[in-house]
Amino acid sequence: MPGSLKEETALLLEDYFQHRGGGAALPPSPTAATLRRAAAELERCERPFFRSCAPLARAEPREAAALLRRVAAQLEADGGLNWGRLLALVVFAGTLAAALGERGCGDGPRHLAEALAAYLAEERGEWLRAHGGWDGFCRFFGRHGSQPADQNSTISNAIMAAAGFGIAGLAFLLVVR
Repeated sequence: MPGSLKEETALLLEDYFQHRGGGAALPPSPTAATLRRAAAELERCERPFFRSCAPLARAEPREAAALLRRVAAQLEADGGLNWGRLLALVVFAGTLAAALGERGCGDGPRHLAEALAAYLAEERGEWLRAHGGWDGFCRFFGRHGSQPADQNSTISNAIMAAAGFGIAGLAFLLVVR
C-alpha cells in the first residue's frame, strides 16, 4: 500500500467499490480482504436498508458525493466516528457507487471513492491515526476472515452495536432529505 493515509484509503475504497460492483478480482491486500468481509457482513445484516439507499444514486456523481458528505456529517453528529460507523459509511458509499455504475456513470464510483477517501483521510485522519489506521480496522474486525463461525457472529454483533445508532441517524437523514 502507498505511504499516505489518503492514498491507502482511496485504493481500499476503489477495490471495495469494484468488488461491490461485480468485479471478481482477488483482494490486493489483507486489509482489502478484511474490508470486503466486514462490509459484506454489515450489508447482509442490513440488506433492506442498504437496498433502499440505491435509488438515491439517481443523481450525478457530484450530487452523490455531496449526499455522502452530508451522511458522514450526520453520522458524526450522532455520536462521533467509530469503526462500525465508518464501515456503515463505506457500505452506504458502495451502494451508491454500485447504483451509479449500473446507470452507466463510469467515473461515478471513482469519484465517490475519492470523495470518501478525502473525508476519511483529511477530515477524520486524526481519528483514524489515533485508532491505528487501517491496521486498527483489521484488528477490530479480525484478519483474513479466518474466524470460526461463533466468532463471526461475535464480529457481526460488534458491527451492529457500533454501526446501529449511525444507521438510525443515516435513515433519519435520508427520510428528511
